[in-house]
Amino acid sequence: MTVPILSQVPILSQIPRGDLEALAGAARERRYRRGDVIFHKDDPGTHFHVIAEGKVRIVLFSPEGEDITIAILGPGEILGEFSILDGEPRSATAIAAEDVRTLTIGREDFLSWLSASPAAAVLLLRVLSRRLRRSDELLGDVAFLNVPGRLAKKLLELAQLYRRETPPGQPVQVRLTQEELASTIGVTRESVNKYLRYFSSKGWVTLKKGRIIVLDPQALEQQSY
Repeated sequence: MTVPILSQVPILSQIPRGDLEALAGAARERRYRRGDVIFHKDDPGTHFHVIAEGKVRIVLFSPEGEDITIAILGPGEILGEFSILDGEPRSATAIAAEDVRTLTIGREDFLSWLSASPAAAVLLLRVLSRRLRRSDELLGDVAFLNVPGRLAKKLLELAQLYRRETPPGQPVQVRLTQEELASTIGVTRESVNKYLRYFSSKGWVTLKKGRIIVLDPQALEQQSY
């Protein structure tokens, strides 16, 4: 199953199967329970992960222990690639948002493989570019959108991530606590609760324990401007 999982990764999907098989030979499976730390900020970047199952939060902590979630990654996405490329320590902490299975590949194995596959190097630049664009968009949202707008936009973004696991015709269920959701937009849980209740009163979402069910994406999109 290793090669099919690797082929889901955007930077690897266009790589010839023979090259993927060579990379798969260096991969090792790891499993994490919800809440497990996959790696801490400032840990050595000795390997990177390809997410096979589950969701991972990429988190930064303040000196006071407060946190902000800068990304939530799902199956087919990579975490830890920055350290693999520059050899520097981890730039953020990765936490399993639910039960997670990853494939890990060591830095030396990956760099050796990359040097033999120039096409993969070009594709890797695309992934790094997307990450930078995501960071720019996050900064723009904080600067220009009010809290309900940021919340609506984040719910739509998360709905796209969770849609892959949703049966056709069924509303998407975003499986995050309100505290975790608040962390993704840099506000308090109380603020998120206030506006989720407003969205619920409008019939845009339904609130369940640890889940937000998105009922009206179009209304949320109008709110996110």
